[in-house]
Amino acid sequence: MNFFSTMPKTVRERLLARARSGRVAFPESSDQRVQDAVRLLRDGAGVQCELITEDRTVGLIQQTTDVIACRSALRGKTVNAETLTTLSRDPFYTAGAMLERGEVDAVVGGAQATTAHVIRAALATVGVESATPLVTSCFLFQLREPTAAGEDIVLYADAAVLPQPSADQLVQLAFLASRAFAEWTGRDPRVGFLSFSTHGSAEHADVTKVRQAAQAFADLHSNILSEGELQFDAATVPEIARRKNPATRLAGRTNVFIFPDLDAANIAYKVTQRLAGAEAWGPLLLGTAKPYSDLSRGASAIDIAHVALLTLALRGNL
Repeated sequence: MNFFSTMPKTVRERLLARARSGRVAFPESSDQRVQDAVRLLRDGAGVQCELITEDRTVGLIQQTTDVIACRSALRGKTVNAETLTTLSRDPFYTAGAMLERGEVDAVVGGAQATTAHVIRAALATVGVESATPLVTSCFLFQLREPTAAGEDIVLYADAAVLPQPSADQLVQLAFLASRAFAEWTGRDPRVGFLSFSTHGSAEHADVTKVRQAAQAFADLHSNILSEGELQFDAATVPEIARRKNPATRLAGRTNVFIFPDLDAANIAYKVTQRLAGAEAWGPLLLGTAKPYSDLSRGASAIDIAHVALLTLALRGNL
């Protein structure tokens, strides 16, 4: 199986090398697409896969219960006995407990379940990274034609989780997205904070939020090239970038796009995929303490396999 067939060879080989011999659990064992993805991963990528069947879940009830109770205590919460009984019999929580205990390297689910259910299971078992305490998401794209600045692989965040991220959340999700982009591609991230304004061309509370986020990110992560606030053309076309801001840092070479809200990001990702013909991988969850990722309910077997490989490729990062 030729995974990521549209990607440049060096990026494709990097991803497959980082995922090889990894162990991934799939909570939705009865879904035919998941079963087909498991065969693709085992035969074509050397990935060890575990389908979390009902028998497997029942056999691990005590282990799952212990993990959920421990995670709840760490969060300063308690789970009542009835809820704990229900959760310990949910394969998403079983898989998460296995991940927390180091029995697998990643969990991938959501072919049937909602994003909210996937996130709840991840939070209840592995939790979030201490340095960036939020869960967000991204999509990775292989563009059919490079941008005017020559970027052929780009990332959009957040297109699936946070409806109205605050300025602080934009800073955190931008860091998670830029780090994931670097891990997946081996390329330097260049982060553009998007808006309907470019460096003061408009004034509005929404613009102020993005401007504040861009400045805070630049202050905290000066080693990552970034700029904002930017309109999309100023983020992708060098001539327009310089015309709108002669002092531009990115000069239209953005490859990590930070959207101001979920409306903009979700619409943009579907436009990029459906009208521009880009290859899209995601949604990929970021921010969990260990790799636990979501799926689109419309995902095909190859989509599921790709998400699993991308999720496994982050395991050395956490």
